[in-house]
Amino acid sequence: MKTKKHNFTRISILITLSSFIISMLSCSANVSANKHYAYITNQGANTVSVINTQSNQVTNTIHVGKAPVGVAIATQLKRVYISNVESQDISVINTANNTLIDTLKVNGSPVGLAISPDEKTLYAADWFNNRVLAISTTDTKTVRELSIGEAPAGLSVSPNNKTLYITNRDSNDIAVINTETLILNRRIKVGKHPFGIALSASGKLLASVNVQDDTVSIINTETNHIESMKVGYHPYCAAFSADEKTLYVTNTQDDSVTVLDIASKKVITTINVGSTPEGISIDHANHRAYVANWGSNNVSVIDTNINQLLTTINTGEKSRAFGQFILTP
Repeated sequence: MKTKKHNFTRISILITLSSFIISMLSCSANVSANKHYAYITNQGANTVSVINTQSNQVTNTIHVGKAPVGVAIATQLKRVYISNVESQDISVINTANNTLIDTLKVNGSPVGLAISPDEKTLYAADWFNNRVLAISTTDTKTVRELSIGEAPAGLSVSPNNKTLYITNRDSNDIAVINTETLILNRRIKVGKHPFGIALSASGKLLASVNVQDDTVSIINTETNHIESMKVGYHPYCAAFSADEKTLYVTNTQDDSVTVLDIASKKVITTINVGSTPEGISIDHANHRAYVANWGSNNVSVIDTNINQLLTTINTGEKSRAFGQFILTP
């Protein structure tokens, strides 16, 4: 009886242990499948910090070109593209292992980046040469070029892949480009010195962040109606909520993020973040907004359910992250 009891206990332990291991493996598989990452360019350190947006921990630091600024993510290609202003090139990162795998020379000063929805084209705004490059992601030597307004910065592509929007800081407008022909369709006059740009998930709403008049211009791309809303001092970048009802705007000289209700045109709240906040992207699945703080070398994390600061993550010198920098597999 003593032996049987002992064996029964061992069997129970083994069963419990096996169940625990299976449970842990299952959890691990789910976590792995749902991992989301933020890729933060650190312009002063020539690096990219990779943040796991579930744990809010930096998992990798990747050395790239000189003075990295812009970010564009191709999810299916498992690529992140980084614009390096001073080395005049674009770094290519493999998201499967977060390693640098290529460098694309552009002979210019790339700032803003955007990837087409079909991930066949990478667009790069050449700040000093007043042009936009359309680079094939399958054959990076195939490059089309478009001369555009003065100091092009932010880029965004419509969900139907037909239209490219470009903020031209010194022309005070948004260029609307046919992606097939790279021909200018029209220009939209906005506020003074537009820099950041954001497009809602449906493509219906387009936001231009106007640095020098402390406003955002929100354009209905179907009706061309424009609304101007006041935000904080020297706004820089913006991101729409998943339901397209709310816009989050970084204010570089207020060290804050303005949360706007688009329908009422009113400020919902203002959230204090790090010093000189610039880039912002939202992990919609985890209900968190990530803000790269140039002045404090870190990233502020906002809980978008309650619009409150959740935590701060140390990254690298002069964190910028200009563009859509959240990877959501």
